[in-house]
Amino acid sequence: MNLTCLVQLLFEPLINSVSFRTCLQSANSPIEKAMASFKIFQSLLALVFMIISSAFLGTSIRLQIAGKDGIRDLISATCNHTLYFDMCVSALRSDPRSQTSDLVGLANIALNISIAHGSETLAFLKVLKSNAGNDTQLSGILSECTEEYIEGTENLEEAIHALRIRSFDDMNTLVSTAMTDSDTCEQGFKEMNRGSPLTDKNESFSKLCSIFLSITTLLS
Repeated sequence: MNLTCLVQLLFEPLINSVSFRTCLQSANSPIEKAMASFKIFQSLLALVFMIISSAFLGTSIRLQIAGKDGIRDLISATCNHTLYFDMCVSALRSDPRSQTSDLVGLANIALNISIAHGSETLAFLKVLKSNAGNDTQLSGILSECTEEYIEGTENLEEAIHALRIRSFDDMNTLVSTAMTDSDTCEQGFKEMNRGSPLTDKNESFSKLCSIFLSITTLLS
């Protein structure tokens, strides 16, 4: 079976789901349609990434975190299995609770940091919109970005409960979707050939979500 067929079998129900159909049908402007389509594509890529990483990395990672190789620093050991080691270590150690946390505690910290970053970006978006003046195109993109970040932070907040009850499938879906929201925001500027004032914040949000997903892979 080739990769295209496999992806169709795995994700065709998701693509045809009510939420995705609603997302596309409710898009009225070219910006909204482009961002909605891009968001669906990014969501599928994120889910594929999580499936592959869970299948091939899960066992060896759990053995290392368990201390089989004499690892003492849980934060460094955990972040070593993320794509963004330095950012992971810096983010986790910024919270004093991380020094005495177990793996579940580190996952909670990573998730809360992601939520905080999303909230800060929403505040920044509010300032940008107030300074947009009569630039209707910029105002439109910023409004779309605001909607994306509202949805993203809400998904992350729902993921807190999913993590608490160890509902890993729901948690991964929620965070993977949130992870694409910043990418969708950035894409909106590219579609309109506009420079994005949110590139750094969008990249940081996506990376923080990725770090959290990598940490939770060790728990599943």
